[in-house]
Amino acid sequence: MAYGLIVGLGNPGVEYAVTRHNAGFLVIDAFANKSGLRWVLDKKHCAWTAKRFRNSTSLILAKPTTFMNESGTAVSKLCGYYRVPPTKVVVVYDDIAFPVGDFRIHQREGTGGHNGVADVLSKIGGGFVRYRIGIGAKTNKQMDLKDHVVGRFSEDELKILQNKMSEILDCLQLLLDKGTEHAMNLANRKFFYG
Repeated sequence: MAYGLIVGLGNPGVEYAVTRHNAGFLVIDAFANKSGLRWVLDKKHCAWTAKRFRNSTSLILAKPTTFMNESGTAVSKLCGYYRVPPTKVVVVYDDIAFPVGDFRIHQREGTGGHNGVADVLSKIGGGFVRYRIGIGAKTNKQMDLKDHVVGRFSEDELKILQNKMSEILDCLQLLLDKGTEHAMNLANRKFFYG
C-alpha cells in the first residue's frame, strides 16, 4: 500500500531544532536526506515540502511551518490540494511513553495526549498512520511536561537517536513499500521481544 503524504511534526525555528518535540522533524529530515530530496518552502500550504516520484507513484514529505498545536492546518491543506485521503497519510511525532529512539506504529484512533496529533485528527479525521518516536519520560517529576518536551535532547540522547535512526528509516520505508501491517509487525514486535 503506497502512502501519499508523510508529515513530521515539530515546531519551526532554530531554537526548537533539537528539542524532543521536534523528533518528527528530525526523522523526516533524515528520510529526505537519505532519499536525496530537497526541501522547498510551500507558503500556500503552510509547510516545507519535498517530493519523490518512483514507479509512477508520488510521495510528499512535509514539515508544517505552523507551531505544533496547529499542525493539522498544513496537513489539511496538503491533503486537499494533492487529494490525499487520511488513510494515505503517515504522521511522525514524538512520544513520551517509551525510551529515546524506540518507535511504534499504529492506526488506532485517539491522540495519546499529543496536541499536534489532536489538531491533525480534528482537521482531517481519523484513519492516518501514527509513527511514534520515543523521547523518554520526564525524569524530574516536578518539571512541567511542556518544559520536558520543548527541552533539548541531551548529547547522550541525541547519540541514541542517531544510532537508532537507520532502523527507524528502514521501518518507515517498509511501511511505504509493504504497508502498515508489515511495518507494525517489525516495530511493535521489537518492543515486546527486543
